Amino acid sequence: MTITRVLLGCCLVWTLVAPVALAQDRKAEQAIKHRRAAFVLMSTYFSRLLQTVEGDRPFDPVLLAKDARLVDELSRLPWEGFAPGTERGDTKAKEEIWLDEEHFRRLTVELQARTSDLSKVAASGNLARLKFAFEQTRDVCNACHKEFRKK
Repeated sequence: MTITRVLLGCCLVWTLVAPVALAQDRKAEQAIKHRRAAFVLMSTYFSRLLQTVEGDRPFDPVLLAKDARLVDELSRLPWEGFAPGTERGDTKAKEEIWLDEEHFRRLTVELQARTSDLSKVAASGNLARLKFAFEQTRDVCNACHKEFRKK
C-alpha cells in the first residue's frame, strides 16, 4: 500500500508540475522566436542600407529613409526576448548575456542611439554622412555579435 501511495503521489505531483514546466518552455521558445524574428527583419533592412552604401543598390533617398526608419524601429524589439530562461534552446545567444547583463544592456542602448542617428541622417539624403552613420551602427552590431553571439 505504501508504494502505491508513493506512486500515486508522484503521478499527482507530475501532472501538476509538468504543465507548468511545459508552459515555461513554451514561453522561452516564444521569446527566442520573437528576438530571432526581430533580428532577421532588422538584418534585412540593414542589408538594404549596406547595398546602397556599397553602391550595389541605386541611391533612392525615399527608400533609404524608409529602410533606416525600419531599422531604427526594429532595433527596439528584440530585447524583451532575452528574458530569464531563454539562454537555453534554439538560440545563438551566449550565456554571457545573462552573466554580464549590464554590458549587454549598454550595447543595446548604444545600438538604439546609433540606429536613431542613422535614421535621421538617412532622412537628410546625404550619402556621405549616411556611410559614416552606417559604419558606426555596424560597429555596434559587430561588437555585440563578437561578445554575445555564438558563431
